[in-house]
Amino acid sequence: MTIQRIPIENAAPVLLLKGEFSQSDDPQQLSREVAASGAKAVTFDSNGGNILAAMAYGRMIRSLGLATFQLRASQCASACTLAFVGGLIRQAEPGAIGVHQSSFAPGAGLDSPTAVAAIQTMTAQIMSYFTEMGVDPKLLQVSLSVPSDDMRYLTASEMQSYGVTFGNLKDIAGQFTAAGAAVPAPPSSASQEPAAQTTEQKARAFISAYYDAWSGGNTEAVAFMEKTYGETVDFYGKATPKAEVVTAKRDFATRWPIRAYSEKPQSLKISCSDTCRIDGNVDWYAKRAGDRISSGTAEFAFVWDVKTGTIISESGKVNEADKGASAPIRLIAQWQEQNGTCRGGSGDSTDTLAACDRRERIAAKLQTVGWCFGREGEYGYQMDWHACDVPSSPKIAAGANASGAPSVVRKNPADFPTSGRFAGRTMLPDFKGRDREFNSFRTRIRDGMRQGPNFAGHYTLIQIGCGTGCSFAIVADNKTGQPASFPRGGEANMYLTLDYRLESRLLAAQWFSYDAGRCFLEYFDFDRDEWKPLTKADIGNSDTCYKTIEENLH
Repeated sequence: MTIQRIPIENAAPVLLLKGEFSQSDDPQQLSREVAASGAKAVTFDSNGGNILAAMAYGRMIRSLGLATFQLRASQCASACTLAFVGGLIRQAEPGAIGVHQSSFAPGAGLDSPTAVAAIQTMTAQIMSYFTEMGVDPKLLQVSLSVPSDDMRYLTASEMQSYGVTFGNLKDIAGQFTAAGAAVPAPPSSASQEPAAQTTEQKARAFISAYYDAWSGGNTEAVAFMEKTYGETVDFYGKATPKAEVVTAKRDFATRWPIRAYSEKPQSLKISCSDTCRIDGNVDWYAKRAGDRISSGTAEFAFVWDVKTGTIISESGKVNEADKGASAPIRLIAQWQEQNGTCRGGSGDSTDTLAACDRRERIAAKLQTVGWCFGREGEYGYQMDWHACDVPSSPKIAAGANASGAPSVVRKNPADFPTSGRFAGRTMLPDFKGRDREFNSFRTRIRDGMRQGPNFAGHYTLIQIGCGTGCSFAIVADNKTGQPASFPRGGEANMYLTLDYRLESRLLAAQWFSYDAGRCFLEYFDFDRDEWKPLTKADIGNSDTCYKTIEENLH
């Protein structure tokens, strides 16, 4: 890590921390540089590095009372985020702070138990550090949802929500400068005058607002239409009074009360003078009484009066209707495309930020029509869109404990005996056929099964890490070679700890929920290849999950 001075006219310099954080770094060099330069703020150009070193710099920044700020023109990603939040006051432009899963250095050569222990220790340290710095520990959950070879750049609202940004650089104006000296402008885009929109940009924003409103509730949608159409509209080739246009819209909304419409940005063609002609394609999904569904894609053409902000002409046609559709496949495809651009793009790019915004808008529309992303107990690679009323796990839903008992009653493994131990030859999974959904973990599964059964007589239970504090488990039948997932794990069930025996079907699982802020302990009976929940209890806060199951049962 190097430290450079950025001169500020009539003011103390800003310090730039540049490069990767390394174990060999000495945070005291920052203290010496501050003493020599009188700097009151630091910024970064770093793609991460060693987590402990980054936290050491963050604590040094806090002890020196420095502010931190970050522009999209440079980068503060991965471990650099830990140093950034050390700022007493901190501001960043949207897309300037990037997070993802941490990973071990190449060639670390850690065996599984050592790696799991290291992950759990590091997670605890990061959570404690975030709390120390006034950052919501849920930020760690966001990081864990992004693979280590990818990057998620935070939006302005996310940074504010999680406490990544805090305060205003103007609050320390007196510290920045001597009397009368200029104060460096805060990097937050909110402090800068936004560039004036072109007419084409206004037209593009209008069409987005139109379909957002049309995807809402009937009252709001019709109210939007009433103020959006001109007094007379060329409505599909006929001069039509505004009242009739609004009535037609209201009648349609009444017939199809649940709607989601999303324009396709790349299809838009906009030409403007006194008015703008807006042509493009829109995907839709709508539902009505009797579970009737309408889905497809259509062309639209609007003429929009720039001065009055009203529609003076509308036409269009259906390009394709999805017969027999049950899922909003077109909107899901749009979400997936925007999600890929959002997660894979550069934080410096306006296209990336626009994709992230569109992704959230499409997600809200999908939820409006009854579709949800991910189920309880799933982890990153498993999460997908599904109808919200589908149970999270059909096999365990019927047997879930409804008592809500707040205490744990220790269960005896001997009360859940197996039919005997497996003594035959292990059958490995068919990763190219029946078991191909587990192909990504074939090496870990094969290695685990070759060590023989360790659970419920003839099963091998393999726990696999998915990031700092994140893991999931797979149970494989040594008789048939068929693997199956354990219903807890991933970001929804952090610090997952399992206790099980070869001679018993009983399994105890302990995990932490970020949403609830609590540690839970559950018992399961693995009977006839199904996980049957027995009891679930809230056993304390996050500190409780740092203890073993045995310690928490005493």
